[in-house]
Amino acid sequence: MDDLLVKHITGEATTAEVLEVEKWLADDEANRHYFEHFKLIWEESVQLADTPQVNEQAAWDRFQNRVQTGSFPTSKAKVWSMNSPLLRAAVITGLVIGLAALTFILFQNKPGKVIAMSNIHTNNLVKSDSLPDGSIVTLNKHSQVSFPEKFDNDKRVLQLSGEAFFKVKPNKKKPFEVHTNNVTITVVGTSFNVRSRGDTTEIIVETGLVEVATEKQTILLRPGQKVIAGVNDAILQKQANTDQLYNYYRSKKFVCDKTPLWKLVDKLNEAYDVQIIFGSSALRNLPYTTTFDNEPLDKILSLISSTFNISVVKEKGKIILR
Repeated sequence: MDDLLVKHITGEATTAEVLEVEKWLADDEANRHYFEHFKLIWEESVQLADTPQVNEQAAWDRFQNRVQTGSFPTSKAKVWSMNSPLLRAAVITGLVIGLAALTFILFQNKPGKVIAMSNIHTNNLVKSDSLPDGSIVTLNKHSQVSFPEKFDNDKRVLQLSGEAFFKVKPNKKKPFEVHTNNVTITVVGTSFNVRSRGDTTEIIVETGLVEVATEKQTILLRPGQKVIAGVNDAILQKQANTDQLYNYYRSKKFVCDKTPLWKLVDKLNEAYDVQIIFGSSALRNLPYTTTFDNEPLDKILSLISSTFNISVVKEKGKIILR
C-alpha cells in the first residue's frame, strides 16, 4: 500500500490504482490519518532531498578568510546547517524511522496491538504461496495480495490487485475477506478465483459458498457460479461459469467445451504476452472443443488454423486470424 500511496501522491497512479486508494481511505478513518501523515513525511523528505549539496570549496575558502582576518562567530553555540551532509543524513534517517513507526502505530486495531503487513507479488511469472492461516494463494502474472503477518483479529482480511486463486483453510470463527476494487468477498473455507482488471472484478467459485458484496448489494455464489462486478454496476447478477479457461495459469491447460474462439484468444494473449486479433468478426464466436496441455503457442495456432480452415498471419507485431 505504501508503494501505491507514493504513486497516488506523485500523480503516477492508474485509474484503477486511484480507485483502490480512495476505497482504502474510505474503509477506515485510521487509513485516512495514516495517509495524511504519510503525505506530510513524504513531502518533507522530498523537500529535504532537494536541498543543494554543501559547496566544500566555498566553505574552505570562507574558513581560510576567517583565519587570515581573525573573524570568527562570537557565539559558542554550534551552528547547524541543513546543508551539512551528516545532518541531512540524520534527518532523512529520522524520517524513515518515523514513517516505519507510524506504520505500526496507525495500523493497530486495538490499543497496544501492532499489526505488521506482508505482501506477495508477481511480475512475469505465476506464484503460489501460503498465507498466515495455512490457506494457499496462487497469483497470476502482474498481481499482488497484501495481508497482516498474523491474522490475530476476528477476520482474515486481504487486499488484492490483479488475479488470484484462493484455497481457503476453513475457520468459521474467522471469516476470510478479499477486498478488490469496490467488492468484498467473504468465505469461511472454500476455493475461488478472483480477477480484478481495470474497473471490473470477476469471481468464480470452485467449491463451497462465497459471499460477494458491494455498497449496494450482496449475493451468494455456489460452485460453478460466477459474477462480474463493474465499479459503476448497480446490480450483481449470478451467471453459470461455462468454461475452465480461467484456470489456465494454475493448470497450464486451456480447456474448451464449445467455447467461443474469442474467449480462448483472450487467454492466449494474456498467457503468451502476444496480440492475436481477428481479421473477420465472423470468426469470433466459432465454438471450439479441445484441450491444450502446456503446448507452445505456434502449435496451438496451427491446430486452430487446421480446425477452422483459417490462416494465421504475423504482421507488425500482431497475429491475425483470417
